[in-house]
Amino acid sequence: MSESATEKSSRLHATKRGVRSVKLQGGVVGEPDRIFLLPGRRCWVVEFKSKDGRIRPRQRIVRGEYDMIGHPISVVRSFKQFKLLLDMELQATVD
Repeated sequence: MSESATEKSSRLHATKRGVRSVKLQGGVVGEPDRIFLLPGRRCWVVEFKSKDGRIRPRQRIVRGEYDMIGHPISVVRSFKQFKLLLDMELQATVD
């Protein structure tokens, strides 16, 4: 499945689960693809990649910046992985 197909399927699945997604725009190189807004004022930052897609050097820098402020970026390479991670994120909001 391509990166864009994985992202689209994931976004639709998240919507069905009651989670809003925000596409990050503005042309800033290295920014993650989406932020998912979870219950309890939590957010989940996601970078979608194809199965063999590599993280670029600028993305590594941005990833470190997000980590430093407490918002790690999840790299998602498949719809199956997205569903698993979303379940884990939603479970964390309940606890």
